Amino acid sequence: MAEEANQPKPKTETKPKTEAPAKTSVLTDEDQREITKAISTTTTSVMNPVEYAQMKKIANDMIASKSLPQTFTNAAQVQMALMAGREMGMTTMESLNDLYFVGGKLQIYGKATPAALRRAGWRIKKFDETEDSCTATVYNPKTDEEITDTFTFKDAELSGFVKDSRGNIKLGWKQGANRKRKLRYAVLSQIIHTYLPEVLGSVAGIGDYSEDYIDAQNLDAAYRKEQENEKRAAKLEKLQHLSDEPQEAEVVE
Repeated sequence: MAEEANQPKPKTETKPKTEAPAKTSVLTDEDQREITKAISTTTTSVMNPVEYAQMKKIANDMIASKSLPQTFTNAAQVQMALMAGREMGMTTMESLNDLYFVGGKLQIYGKATPAALRRAGWRIKKFDETEDSCTATVYNPKTDEEITDTFTFKDAELSGFVKDSRGNIKLGWKQGANRKRKLRYAVLSQIIHTYLPEVLGSVAGIGDYSEDYIDAQNLDAAYRKEQENEKRAAKLEKLQHLSDEPQEAEVVE
């Protein structure tokens, strides 16, 4: 039995692995160069590469100037605003002054809604106003279509737009010219959201009538702070996990 145990075990032959033949591209190097050139120079339904490159340069210059609203935190956001504004027919400076980010979403100020309607072919026919309500009628001169809607101060109250966290009426909603403007922006925003969403293009929404600019800044700051807290918590958890692992003891002679 001992002799049998000492006998060498028979070797099992393993078949050599056969590598799959590498797939060869049907495109030549010249083809690849032509495709790269076409991507950088051809205007398609996706984008205009020259405009894209120009917007990218403008975005970087604007960020470097440090003269933008605080809701723009990087060049990519500026470029996104420029592209969205371009789709809506805005100029470069209109895009930067009338668009802003809240919680990562692009919004348009309420004061920019009349211009947005005009660019889309609509006109404001009239406002019927009281101190606490505003009824607006817009029309399209090409189709003769009319749209009328009403927004009231009570609507704003019930929606939570009017008071701050301490229960005080926000400056923009106090009686007088401020409230009048807010109600006008609000009813136009309501018409756009309800009947004419195409006016906004790729912009997520209209935020000015429901929040003042400072609220937008606070919301965006809270959003970024929450992201930082999540990253910090993940890092601490990882460090805690590493500290819980058993460490090899050092042998000292």
